[in-house]
Amino acid sequence: MNTRNRLQFKTIVVATDFTDTSSSALRYAKSIALRHNSVMVVVHVIDPVGYAFPDGVPKYAAADQAAREELRKIEEDTVRHGIPIHSVVETGIVFERILQSVEDHQADLLVLGTRAKTGIGRAALGSVARRLLARAECPVLTVPPDSEGHLPRAGHWSRVLVATDFSAASLSALGHAQRIAYEQLMVVHAADESDANDCKRYIEQLRFLAPVNESHTLPVEHIVAPGEAARVIVDHAKGFHADLIVLGSPGIELAEEDFHTSTVLRLISQADCPVLCVPCVPYPLNQEVLEEVAITC
Repeated sequence: MNTRNRLQFKTIVVATDFTDTSSSALRYAKSIALRHNSVMVVVHVIDPVGYAFPDGVPKYAAADQAAREELRKIEEDTVRHGIPIHSVVETGIVFERILQSVEDHQADLLVLGTRAKTGIGRAALGSVARRLLARAECPVLTVPPDSEGHLPRAGHWSRVLVATDFSAASLSALGHAQRIAYEQLMVVHAADESDANDCKRYIEQLRFLAPVNESHTLPVEHIVAPGEAARVIVDHAKGFHADLIVLGSPGIELAEEDFHTSTVLRLISQADCPVLCVPCVPYPLNQEVLEEVAITC
């Protein structure tokens, strides 16, 4: 039996705007909550700017009432599945109020839905989600709209792919991935075309960070492949039939114009499975490991 120290999500915050996209995220969060015996917090934020004038008060009141009714339905359905739930309607700047809910409830996980994909994927991640990825202090899980096939493995991820560029955030992601993968872990590093001759060195570094069959419980496959990072990761995730992709959160707030240069944005927009973004924190990899990797990279 696998006795590794498992990562538990005791409190899950789900941001919803009551669209089909957020419904997919909500269903996925429920599945995780059932596995982890989590408490769910569902947050809906009303931006008052849209109701300022000329007759904003009646419209705002109607929106508030409609939101509370929708949340009541969500609560009733969630309680029927045996999941403790609390819902809130907030007013203000959307991403700020969501972050405040994450802090107030000491959330272990924030779940967001991504919009339907376009030809280049730009619409998959709105400005609110981009800001949350950069600022949330807990891991952020993005769920694509076509995620029904992944529901049976939500919270019990059998095949996990983690991408690392050896940055501190990606090493935190690696530590999380080692704790949540149940059957197999694939560790991927996308090398620059000019670094193709260094693949052996990169493989050795990956094996140092994620030893093969650690504690005789988790088979690990190490991959170093040249090419554009998001494409390398997406292609290997498909071939691996990954249930989840894990990577480090961006250290800065990203804008839409960053799409072509951001691995995080491109990956979330192109991946068929949920993506877990992990902020840069000292745990679960200790400082000695980080320093060793910094020396060898």
